Amino acid sequence: MARKSRVQQPTPVRSAGKSDRKVYKTALYARLSAEREDTRERGTIQNQIHFIRHYVEQQEDMEVYDTYMDDDISGTRFDRPAFERMMSDMRNGRIDCIVVKDLSRLGRDYIETGNLIERVFPMFKVRFVAVNDQFDSIKGGAEMIMTVTNIANALYAQDISKKIATAKENQMKQGIPCGLVPYGYRVEKSAGNEKVMVPDEEPAGIVRRIFEEVAGGTSQTEVAAMLNKEGIPTPYQYRMRNQPEKLAEKPHLRWNRDHIAAILKNEVYLGRYVSGKDRVCLYRHEKRHMAEKGQWNVFENHHEPLVSEKLFETANARKEKRKQGKCGVDNFFRRKIYCGCCGSGMIIRPEKKHRYYICTRKRQYGKDSCNCLPVRMDVVYDTVFLAVKEQIKMLLDTDELLQKMNQSPKAKERMVSFSEALNKCHADLEKVAALKSGLYADYQQDLLTEKEYLQLNGEYSGRIKKLEQYADELAEAMEGYRHTPMRGTELRKTIEKYRGRRKLSKEMAEELIDRVLIHEDKRIEVVFKYDDEMKKLLMAMEQRKGEMA
Repeated sequence: MARKSRVQQPTPVRSAGKSDRKVYKTALYARLSAEREDTRERGTIQNQIHFIRHYVEQQEDMEVYDTYMDDDISGTRFDRPAFERMMSDMRNGRIDCIVVKDLSRLGRDYIETGNLIERVFPMFKVRFVAVNDQFDSIKGGAEMIMTVTNIANALYAQDISKKIATAKENQMKQGIPCGLVPYGYRVEKSAGNEKVMVPDEEPAGIVRRIFEEVAGGTSQTEVAAMLNKEGIPTPYQYRMRNQPEKLAEKPHLRWNRDHIAAILKNEVYLGRYVSGKDRVCLYRHEKRHMAEKGQWNVFENHHEPLVSEKLFETANARKEKRKQGKCGVDNFFRRKIYCGCCGSGMIIRPEKKHRYYICTRKRQYGKDSCNCLPVRMDVVYDTVFLAVKEQIKMLLDTDELLQKMNQSPKAKERMVSFSEALNKCHADLEKVAALKSGLYADYQQDLLTEKEYLQLNGEYSGRIKKLEQYADELAEAMEGYRHTPMRGTELRKTIEKYRGRRKLSKEMAEELIDRVLIHEDKRIEVVFKYDDEMKKLLMAMEQRKGEMA
């Protein structure tokens, strides 16, 4: 007897007064576009659900199985979370009816939506209903309505997307502010009813202060700590000051060095406005990407600057100088070395005769905030270099030993065995595939019942899947005897490059090391970038030893 799933499924809601005839397990699907200017989409997604739930409750042959809602997602996309969950429930036989408010809720891509309605849903024997379009797949005469509506939706989606993209591009080319307003400014309407950026005095004062502090020698971390201590809202908190529900989602936001760095490098505070740095086209499914610098729209003297050119340059010069630390040394592990106690980054600071790595949290919030102790920079460098040397030696030795083992008589015997098994597997695949391909013809000639056809088709499909999986495993095993996991890889090239080096270099640290952790007991842990490849090589060695035993 088949085991019952322990996963709790949604309980279908049966409409009142339904008869004993077939009752469809119905999915209520709603979607609201990311582009709310569409007047046809006004209202909430809950309104859609309420509308179609009311419709289902009036039908004698439907009961609600579950609701699926995708909010703020374009209809030109089909990788929507709720939609994918609904399709999974359909494939698993949990639902056999889908109801939407109108066809555009299912999707605005003509080809994909048409494929769903005309092929996918019928294949799974799923009834589809679009209430406002008066379309029900079990009733005739609706094909024309469906086709025309789908075409209109597809054209509408492309037209809207193009119009929005063109309008935004025209705004950017004219220097009209669009998107998020930079911290320190707000947008007003001019006498000519045009959008203009003007200083927002409260945050503008914070921006000026940040530049002045950094230009005067204060570090970015220290500036962030100062603003936090005074309770100054972060840029996000200031922008959402009138939306408490948004602020509640991120209650622990604090100023950090990244906020300060972003403000210091933003030329908008010089009165310069730059737009069009990144591009995206939704209806073509293009990913957001950086545009070439020559394609940017740059406007000088666009608005009132908050800082002078001299102050801007001085602050940024100070910032660049501090990248090497106050001690003037190049940090090989910048943004790679972290406190093993609290996870904060570590920076170099001079202490009498030596330079030390110290926890930024401890430095910012005091001794009691973290238990990590300072560690000498030269000790860290020496320990990391020793770990790198040992890792390189271990990898090369293991790879060479694996190559020798692959040339042994036992290895060659196994290769022959794998090859014979693979040939037999391919022959079995051809036989089963031929049997499966003939099933439909037998069914058409009434040599098989529908039940027998479906049963045999499922059995053959399962056998084919298992044989294909077995063939892949055999091919992978043979490849393991022909080549070692490291042969021809970037890892092999990289470690060969640094073989025999006598000291650590910044380039070596950049290419080989993912991160370094300094623990409470001053233990230094090195995490390498090629960790997965290293594990694969060691596993291959252990496997080969077992096979050769």
